[in-house]
Amino acid sequence: MSVYLYICILVYLNQNPVEMKNFKTILILTLILDIIQFIPLVLAKMGGEMKSQMISDFNIEGLANSAPALEVFDIMFHIIGFIYLGTILSVVYTLRLKTLEGLKSATFVLFIVHLFWTLPDFVNLLSGSSAHPPIIIMILTLIPVLALSYVSQKGELKS
Repeated sequence: MSVYLYICILVYLNQNPVEMKNFKTILILTLILDIIQFIPLVLAKMGGEMKSQMISDFNIEGLANSAPALEVFDIMFHIIGFIYLGTILSVVYTLRLKTLEGLKSATFVLFIVHLFWTLPDFVNLLSGSSAHPPIIIMILTLIPVLALSYVSQKGELKS
């Protein structure tokens, strides 16, 4: 579903040219992609198939049968979920800023947060580890990083 939503966004942007130096455009794009990336965490926390899939992706023998390990897994999901929720709320707050300097500073900080959120996946990919999401998801996580970096340097206020 998230890939379908992403394709719809790209089609919309191709049909309606948007000035990518506009802070609001980049922040809304970042917010949409952040929410899409947050959905699997919510689904995994609710249990069911998504949680089982994530547990099997860890490739740790006996993890699914160990109650203490599953409890640690749930705690980890809580922590990651709240950190990511904080990131989403930070993007929402940044949308409210009105000054060029404030927007450039906030988008640079968001760039750093997003960069270091995605960096472990790329390190795992390059090191040959299987502990990374699918490549399409990694590309989705890279879009806000690049967009926030660009707008923090070349962004313009639009009236």
